[in-house]
Amino acid sequence: MLGAGVVDDPYPQYDELRESGPVHEHALTEAFGLAGPEGSIWGDRKQFACYDWETVDQVLRDAELFSSEWYERSIGVVVGRSMIQMGGIEHRRYRGLVQPAFTRREMETWQQRWVAPMVEEIVDGLVRRGGAVDLYAELCSKVPVFTIASSFGAEPEDVPRFHELAVTFTGATGSPVDRLKAAEEIATYLKGVIEQRRREPRDDLIGLLCEVEVEDPDDGTRHRLDDEEILAFARLMLPAGAGTTYRALGLLLLALLENDAFERVRDDRSLLDPAIEETLRWEQPLSSVGRLATRDTELAGVEIPAGSVMQASLGAANHDPARWREPHRWDLDRPVQPHATFGSGPHLCVGMHLARMELRTAMNGIFDRLPGLRLDPDARAPWVTGLTFRMPTAVPVLFE
Repeated sequence: MLGAGVVDDPYPQYDELRESGPVHEHALTEAFGLAGPEGSIWGDRKQFACYDWETVDQVLRDAELFSSEWYERSIGVVVGRSMIQMGGIEHRRYRGLVQPAFTRREMETWQQRWVAPMVEEIVDGLVRRGGAVDLYAELCSKVPVFTIASSFGAEPEDVPRFHELAVTFTGATGSPVDRLKAAEEIATYLKGVIEQRRREPRDDLIGLLCEVEVEDPDDGTRHRLDDEEILAFARLMLPAGAGTTYRALGLLLLALLENDAFERVRDDRSLLDPAIEETLRWEQPLSSVGRLATRDTELAGVEIPAGSVMQASLGAANHDPARWREPHRWDLDRPVQPHATFGSGPHLCVGMHLARMELRTAMNGIFDRLPGLRLDPDARAPWVTGLTFRMPTAVPVLFE
């Protein structure tokens, strides 16, 4: 997967591809003249990519035809077998086990117990220091990871180290060796937490995953997660939850500051949710997902053989002019309608309520505690970059 410094603005190329046909036979990276890792892991399989809203939505919704087993050779190598690559009854059973921890109602507990105190602590440190600061590094990268670590039951003194490991593990530019070492150290730490929760149950996320049960829809038996399944889900939470959310928070801040909307939303908090949704549409932190065709099919008039790789470009779908007027422009007043950033169908992001709540809580903390916030005119001007991972280069600010 490709990150910063690769493609700053993929949208003109997405437009050309979409206009010449919604589905193309190539790896997405090939469309940008890049040699990505897909060729090495997929061998001789045919590869396709789709670029318009209707086709991307169709691929994401039909999980039986376009399987998430694609993840077995990508994130599954580091994380282990987890819910993200499962399908059918197996996926429904595992999703049923973890879904109770991520409902809208449960987010009130997350917000009060972990997110709001963490935001307050980080902002307190910024206030004490004052002056110029890169909010992307000093706040955006910390809030989601600190939240996940705390929800796992990490001891307060271990959270900074957990953050260092998570940044390495979820980074777009680190070496595979460093990422694997970070994943192994995270796994070792979490195994100790799981063992402790088995002995002494607690009401954190690991404790809930150790205790929760769901009924199998076929035979009525009750199931719990074993240690390896809990570990796989916990490791998945870092790239799929913390990694995407900190990039999204940086993108949201940059959008507000560069479009003269920061003070408007600060003074009218009813605009915060629309600002979040428009940012998630305008620059999604993860811009494509992969699937495998389970049988011969046809998509937008293109023959897709069984076993082929299909990459769904969320970024191109979110900028489809057939769905959004002037899609390349960030517009706070744009009517809100569903975007592709959290996916759709059976694999709709299980942590989407958590991500939105973290964005909302962090922004309210910034609005309330950092008066006169503005981009630092003396710092290098930030920009958004990346192909698979979209992120700001920085968010350098001054505040009073």
